[in-house]
Parts: sequence; C-alpha cells; structure tokens
Amino acid sequence: MVKLDRICSWLFIINFALFVPSSHLVGFTDELTSLILMVLIGIDCILNRNWLRYKLLWIIVAIMTAYAIYSLTMVKFNTIRYVVTDWIIQLKPYIAFVAMLIIAPSFNNKDKYILRNVAIFNVSVAVIVLFSRFFIGKFLLEPIFFHVMTAGMCIYISAAVYMFCSINKDGTIERKSLIVLTLMLITGLMCTRSKYYGEFVIAMFFMYLYRPGIMKHVNFKNVILIVLLLLLIFAVSWKKIEYYFITGNSDSFDPNVMETYARPVLYFTSFLILCDYFPFGSGLASFATFASVENYSGLYYEYGLNYIWGLSPSMPDFICDAFYPSLAQFGFVGILLFIYFWVYIYKYIKVLIRVNPQKYKNLFCIGVMLMCFVFIESIASTTFVQFYGMMDMMFLGIICAKGYNIKEQLEEEKIIGDGKI
Repeated sequence: MVKLDRICSWLFIINFALFVPSSHLVGFTDELTSLILMVLIGIDCILNRNWLRYKLLWIIVAIMTAYAIYSLTMVKFNTIRYVVTDWIIQLKPYIAFVAMLIIAPSFNNKDKYILRNVAIFNVSVAVIVLFSRFFIGKFLLEPIFFHVMTAGMCIYISAAVYMFCSINKDGTIERKSLIVLTLMLITGLMCTRSKYYGEFVIAMFFMYLYRPGIMKHVNFKNVILIVLLLLLIFAVSWKKIEYYFITGNSDSFDPNVMETYARPVLYFTSFLILCDYFPFGSGLASFATFASVENYSGLYYEYGLNYIWGLSPSMPDFICDAFYPSLAQFGFVGILLFIYFWVYIYKYIKVLIRVNPQKYKNLFCIGVMLMCFVFIESIASTTFVQFYGMMDMMFLGIICAKGYNIKEQLEEEKIIGDGKI
C-alpha cells in the first residue's frame, strides 16, 4: 500500500523548507504542490477506494466548474483561457486543505526536529532581511522577499509551525520553547505592517491569555478581556483600515482627484457588482484577480475603473491587491458558501477543545491563529490564493485532520451506543 500520509508529510516539510525562495524567487511552487496533491488524491481514490471521503473537494470543484460555465455563457467578461486560469488559482487553497484533512499526515520526532530547525532558519533569514533595511535599504529585501509584508508572513507561519512541533504528548509547551516562539513573533514586528500587528496581538492572546471555555463563562473579567483584545486589534490595524476603506492613497496625491482612491474604489465597486450581478456575481476572471489583470477584464470598463490610477489597463498594480473584493465574482451565493466553508473548518477545530481541552488547547489555538491569518491578510493581499495561503491551508488541514478523526470516532461510538449496528 502506498503510504500517502508519509508522502504528504514530506511534501509539507519540503514546501516549508522552500518558504524563503518561494516568497519571490520561485513562482510555481504552489501550482506544482497542488498538482502533486491532486495526483495523491487520485491514487487514494483508485487504490484505496476513498472517493466518498473527498466529497468536500468534489463539491467545491463542481461549484467552481459551475461558476466557470456561468462565466463563459452568461456574463462573458473574459476568454476561456483566463477563466480556466482563474478556476485553477481559486481551487488551489481548497485542494491543499482537503488533501491534508483526509490523508491526515502525521509527524514523528525526526520530522518535528527538522521543521523546528527550518522554522528557526526561516525566521532568521527574515529578521536579517528586515533589519538590513535600516542600513542598506531594500538591497536584500527585494530579491528575497520583494516586500516586508512577505517577510512578516514568513515569520508568522514559521512561528506557528514551531509552536506545533513544540507541543508535548500531554498537550503542553515547555517554557523554553514558549520563550523562543515569543521572540520569533516579536521580531516580526519589524515588518511594520498593520496586518502583522493584528496577527501578533491574536497570537499573544492565544499563547498567554486564552483559556478553554472563556466564551462560555461570561463574566465581567472575560468580557473586558475580549473587548480590550478587539480594541487593541482595531487600534494596531487602524492605519490599514483607514487606507483601504476611507482615504486610499489620497495623502500622497490631490484628494480631489478620483484616481487617488484606487483601493477604496475597488472595495466599493465590489459591492456594486454584488448588487448588479445578483446572485451569482460577475464570474471568474472578471474582477480583482490575477487572471482579470493578465487579460484586462471587460467589467472594469463597465464601471469606469479603466480611468482610475492603479486600476487602468496601463497601470493595473492595485487590481489584484486584496482577496475580499474578488468574492464579487461569486456573488452573494458565493460569499455565503465561502462563509460556510470556514464554519465547516471551525467545527473540526472546535471539537478538539470540546473533547479534551487540556490536551488539545494549543492545537486549537494554532488552528484559530491560522484562520485569523487568512482573514486578516485577505483584507490587503491575495495571500489566500498564493503560496503562503496554500501553506496555511495545508497546515490548517493537518490540524483539522485530528478533529476530523475524533469526530468520526465519536460518531461511530454514538452509533454503537444507540445499537444501530
């Protein structure tokens, strides 16, 4: 029998080891990994007869294919080549998640030793690059990470992997490992990105303040703690919120000129698209995606975005700049499905804390941290459909696999207990 779980374990380790070069130097790692995962899924289905276990993926592929057909027959804002390109790009994070969820790779002590050391290496490189900016500018930054945002994401995901590999059999993390983890996250503050500040606050909360059942036991202390956490996240992220949703880049140009509001216009237009193309949206490769930039979508002309700086055919730099506006391609129906997908993920994370709060507390915390990473990054980047997003989803799938298996065991025990088999 082919040991798919070991193949997936090493695939994750290899991708994690390629974290730094894949940031900017190697641009096809995520596509290649998705292809390999699909091959592994195919092998599992054919050899082990596990077709039904991947029903979530088949449903997602069917939905995405229906949107592709809709895009080519109903709205027609781009050609078949670019609709297919967007179809592939949009599927990548879901393939990564489902593959790891069902195949459920595990890591032995040797694997964890390798991952911990790779995490330290990744963070060290990112820190050196970020620190060098203060002395030699972008000399190291641009060829390695291209942008400080990417260095921050590298540190955050690497810290999450380090935390995962530091969990003992009883679910605890040694004080020494916790100190190293905290230092890792603190160094990430050098990226100076508001998004990272929000992620940092969330990580600190789950590492030091979170206690299982904190939301159930509603008292004055817990309410104040949650309110302060939300206020702190809002405060450290205010600059980015103001920039994306209120002023755009008007502080750099004439505020009376419409073109200076490229990013807020992108968000505002996405709302108009949701209303105008109710309920299924404008279709694949039509708005705020890589494919819609490669072959400039006809939808941009319809809303006059071709005249806006940063969104025009000659200067489209801000079109593929945030993930959330691209959900307008899928309409209100697609947004509801997207929300349901995350609810579906969370139920497998939540089962960990319900079954054994002490043993699985840290695993639960990592899962929520990874979810928050996607939610926050999607405000101001398309990370979800890029390499770091794929790695996040692979990692999230590995964590959810534990909850998935526990849920299956509980259901089997319930069936036996009810005398149904």
